[in-house]
Amino acid sequence: MSLWIKLKNNFKNIINEIPEFNIIFQKYANYEYNLLLYSYIGYPIELLIDELIKIKFNIQNLNKKELIWNKNVPYFENQYFFEIDLNNPNIPNDYSFLTEMILFIIKNKPVTGNKHLIILKNIDKLDEYAFAFRIILEKFYNNVYFICTTHKISKIESPIKSRFSLIRLRLFTNEEIKLIFNKYLNSEQVICNNRNIIFCIFLSQVKINEPHLITTEFCNFNYPLIQNFLETKYDLYDIRQLSYKLSQYNLSIMDITNDFIKIYKNNNMKLIELIKIAANVDYILTISNKGREPIYIENLLCQILI
Repeated sequence: MSLWIKLKNNFKNIINEIPEFNIIFQKYANYEYNLLLYSYIGYPIELLIDELIKIKFNIQNLNKKELIWNKNVPYFENQYFFEIDLNNPNIPNDYSFLTEMILFIIKNKPVTGNKHLIILKNIDKLDEYAFAFRIILEKFYNNVYFICTTHKISKIESPIKSRFSLIRLRLFTNEEIKLIFNKYLNSEQVICNNRNIIFCIFLSQVKINEPHLITTEFCNFNYPLIQNFLETKYDLYDIRQLSYKLSQYNLSIMDITNDFIKIYKNNNMKLIELIKIAANVDYILTISNKGREPIYIENLLCQILI
């Protein structure tokens, strides 16, 4: 049995042992209003939602089947809820389908309860379609309620957030992760100073299956090969190639900066310079057009390395 399956099977017990998470169960299990769960990447929000659903509908096992709506929109459903993940790469980038799909759902009578339940993951993806979603929230609150998730709460507009109960889910502490591994996963945790339990489980599973892959760089860097790159005789062309690789791995300016902080941790002057450069580049990137990440990553690398 994989470590992830063990975590999933034991997640309710894990949550019950942590008072602040257990309160969420007690307060929101039978809640029939909109919930927005948000956290940093690394908290298994989907497992928490599964346990909330089990309590809400008094079921032991949660089964759902994948279907396709309108020939191109994958989603999950059962008699209790519909689930749409906007981060699914198979979903069209044009989210205008969402309004039509939700209206189609709520025009039919719910199988269970008085309202439809729709789980909508990664709602920060909506962007320009947020206004249409807001209209649905305002107009059909008697017909449907939502459990939504995001890892980017700052991207959600205030009019949307005001129609939800916001629940912040902190990451597990290092001590809690160690306890989970020892008590529930029956496995040795890979030494990794990281509060992202999903990443810790991934590393530990890789160590079980392919132990030769686990190195210090693999465990501690967002891009493990970056230290090897610094030891080569690189030029501007090499930096440009590296910047494209980093953008393809979907690494942010912050991710790259964190790697350099670990490399230059004993050089205070370099760290101060590094943070100033990264903050400036990241700010310019946020006010620039989308799709320009490789250019600004290259800019960051050039200022740091040349």
